[in-house]
Amino acid sequence: MPAATRRYDLDALRVGAFLLLLLYHLGMFYVSWDWHVKSSHILPGLEPWMGVLNPWRLSLLFVISGAATRFMSEKGATGELAAQRSQRLLIPLAFGMILIVAPQSWAQVVEQKGYTGSFLDFWPRYLTFDSSFGIILPTYNHLWFVVYLWVYTMLALLLRPFWPAMDRAVAWLLKGPALVILPALLFGLYRATAERAWGETHIVWADGYAHLQYGTGFLLGLLMARTDAAWDFLARRRLAILAGVGVALAVGLFLRRYEYAEDSGWLGVMAAFVREAYAWTTICALFGYARRYIRSGSPLLTTLTEAVFPFYIIHQTAIVLAGHFLKPVGLPVLVEAGTILAIEVAACLATYGLALAVPILRLPLGLKPASRPARASVVAAE
Repeated sequence: MPAATRRYDLDALRVGAFLLLLLYHLGMFYVSWDWHVKSSHILPGLEPWMGVLNPWRLSLLFVISGAATRFMSEKGATGELAAQRSQRLLIPLAFGMILIVAPQSWAQVVEQKGYTGSFLDFWPRYLTFDSSFGIILPTYNHLWFVVYLWVYTMLALLLRPFWPAMDRAVAWLLKGPALVILPALLFGLYRATAERAWGETHIVWADGYAHLQYGTGFLLGLLMARTDAAWDFLARRRLAILAGVGVALAVGLFLRRYEYAEDSGWLGVMAAFVREAYAWTTICALFGYARRYIRSGSPLLTTLTEAVFPFYIIHQTAIVLAGHFLKPVGLPVLVEAGTILAIEVAACLATYGLALAVPILRLPLGLKPASRPARASVVAAE
């Protein structure tokens, strides 16, 4: 497909969402929510800000990934695309689980289970499915996104013969304001029912709510991809949608206390619907503004579009290990957080540089193989 048709707006949103994730996971080291390791400095004041990001940050990535899958499908047969996506996703996943995620699990069992062995003592037990630590080993931790993306991609390709009929249904259903309203209602229904019943586990075979939520997001992106009227509507109505974001956020902050409160009744249900209305309108507003204002690329965007997958693969391990080793030093919180952020950024850049420099590491660290020159694509889908 000619470069002129490249969706730089989606490239930029994807890059922005992944870079935001680098900061978000640093924040997880400092809030009271459960995570692999925790700082001695717990900052409850961060939680409202992270709560503003939580409802939409991952769904945005899955919608973009669905659109990217649709664009890539135009370049080859179903079997070819399935093989390519399996190579690009499963090889980094396996490499990550074996080598990159393992140190996170070691730091976790040291801090939470009192394990006193070194990483080299722990690693063979990690690789041999040792269940004595009370956690699933080996694991994918933050790489769960890659697992889910592969599953949704394979399912979407199985449904490829039905895409034209699905396109017609979307063109009829998701037209004008319905594009904003209907998905918000559907996501709200998931939140008010499945999320309350099952929660979100990130265990691929036992995560019904997440599959409803993120699978629907992926499907929406897949079907919206070539519906120019949908993107143009979001661009034209971006200011009105942004106003809706503000209203939903304000109401959602008021109702948030009721979502998990016992005997919250209809207020809890309303909180779930308002939360998802805020999430979907935020995604729609981001699509609208990006569609309107991001029409061309840049050398920086091109580089970051390639680099964010290697960044994503390494970033959480860098945070966990830096936080684990710095905690006993007792640094002031700003110095500690700044040091961890610097280590995280350095690890991301080093991983990307290593992937570029060592051909055999390109695929495991998230880049296309050097033997296959990159063809023009609309957006990346990792």
